[in-house]
Amino acid sequence: MNWKYRPDFQAFPGVKLSYGKQGIKTDIVPILNTTDEDAAINKEKLMNRLYKPYDPQHEIKSGATHSLTSRHLKEFKNLLLNASAVREETVILLKEKEHAYDTVTGKLNKLQKRIFRSFYKRKIARLEGEAGTFREQKEELTEQLRLSVINLEIDTEDIYFELYSNIKDAFQLLKRSKKKWDFTSLRATNRVAERTSAANTITRSEIELTERKLPLLQTDADALCFHNMNGGDIYFFPAFMIVYESNESFALIDYTDARIEFSITQFIEDGQVPEDSEIVDKTWFKVNKDGSPDRRFTNNYQIPVVEYGQLRIQSTTGVHELYCFSNKEYTSLFYKAVYDYIDSLKTAKQLLEKF
Repeated sequence: MNWKYRPDFQAFPGVKLSYGKQGIKTDIVPILNTTDEDAAINKEKLMNRLYKPYDPQHEIKSGATHSLTSRHLKEFKNLLLNASAVREETVILLKEKEHAYDTVTGKLNKLQKRIFRSFYKRKIARLEGEAGTFREQKEELTEQLRLSVINLEIDTEDIYFELYSNIKDAFQLLKRSKKKWDFTSLRATNRVAERTSAANTITRSEIELTERKLPLLQTDADALCFHNMNGGDIYFFPAFMIVYESNESFALIDYTDARIEFSITQFIEDGQVPEDSEIVDKTWFKVNKDGSPDRRFTNNYQIPVVEYGQLRIQSTTGVHELYCFSNKEYTSLFYKAVYDYIDSLKTAKQLLEKF
């Protein structure tokens, strides 16, 4: 179960990841304790995969998770996979030895409490030997678990620390948006046939933004997480992004391979209008080509047109996700914070490549 890894590597200009006695303690934990909230999210994701409410050709979705990792982070991904496998195997073996030790010591204690225990000297000696062997194996496996912990030290320059702090502050504001959606499909409408003023038909699922520890990396600080209804959730770390589905299926994304776009979209809202959104117009449920109400529908009614903030997150490796938020100002601030961070890293990388 021995495994080797490099002592450090350059995650991006200004940020070095090293593994040693100092730094952020990072445990590789193979088992995720699923909460009720996680179970509800996983159920909705599964239902979305099984009963897609849209034509798959119009789906907004990243590529296969196993293919998304940035080139120079593949070695670090292999390190995480190997460490996780080692730890999972060690946990299983340790439980087996603990059970065997408890069984032997239980039998031994019963014999030692008997009045005529002198009759069982040979058996007691044998059980004592077995207990000692299992105890030593437990100690060895416990030490193996300790050694399978990665101590991750993030050594970052002040400028990148400040820029990432802006992302965290903007994320706190974005979390306050009354509504947050993952747009999972988009298709152009036939306005005449469908009698609608909407340019596109969109499928959306309401999500939450959370701060949580990634099961793969138990760090001191929580990651910033965008839930994703038709793929891996997106986690923002200081050194990279992670698209995570499971401990076996995840991708590490270099920020210099990433791109974020912001836009204000006008959405015909047939649900309740969020308190932090702006109604900019009104339309009708069924409209004529000129936008007037179609009088053939006796139950026709007006619908508000609302402005929302929209974020598109992509990468050169195949990430493609589209999110929408009721508070367009908060969305704009988060976009600016992430854009500045990515832009600064790309500029530094270009300068390094010239020299």
